[in-house]
Amino acid sequence: MKCSACGGSLVWDYEHGEVVCSNCGLVHDKITTLEIMEYKDSTYNNSSETRKPRVDHRYPISRKYKHHIKLYRKCLRIVKGKPWLEVDYDKLLENGKFIHTVKSRASMKALKNIEENGYWDIVREGLEYIVSINPAFLARSERSKYALAYIVAVRIKTGKYPCKDDIVNVFNISDTSYRRLCSIAEKLLSNTCILKC
Repeated sequence: MKCSACGGSLVWDYEHGEVVCSNCGLVHDKITTLEIMEYKDSTYNNSSETRKPRVDHRYPISRKYKHHIKLYRKCLRIVKGKPWLEVDYDKLLENGKFIHTVKSRASMKALKNIEENGYWDIVREGLEYIVSINPAFLARSERSKYALAYIVAVRIKTGKYPCKDDIVNVFNISDTSYRRLCSIAEKLLSNTCILKC
C-alpha cells in the first residue's frame, strides 16, 4: 500500500494504533483498541506457538516519521475545540516547524483572495515601505498587516484611499478595522514627505 499524499510506504504504528506513511507521517487509518486486542489475540495460536512479531522490520520507523507524528499530534491539540483555526499540514511536514502553519480560517480566506485578485505586488510594495519607516506598524494580524500594506501603497500611488468595500471583502476585515487601518496609514504617511511632495 502506498501513501495517497507522497507515494511512500504505509506502516503499522502498533503503539498508537495507526496506519501511517513512513515518509511523510500522514495518518491514513486509526485502529480502535478493540481491533488491537483482537489482533493481539489472533497472534497466539493455541499455547504451543510463539507470538508473531509486532513490527514489520521491512519498513523501519525513521526519526523523521516520529518527528512528523509528534508535530501532527501537537497541531491536533492546538486546534482542538477551535473551529476557526486551520493547519497547513503539507507545510508543517515539509518544514518540520510550526512557522506559518496554524492560521485562522479568516486569514486563509484573505490570502486566497489576495492571490486571486493579483494584489501581492502592491501588498509587497506597501510592506517594504512600512518596514523602511517603522516596522512596529506591522504588529497585527496577518490579514490586517496585508490590508494596511495595500492601503499605504495605494495611498502613495494615487493619493486616495482604496475603496472600503474592496478592502473589506478581499482582506476579510470589518468596516471598523478598515477605518482604523486608514487612520494608522495616515499617521504613518504624515511623518514622511511622500504625500507633501
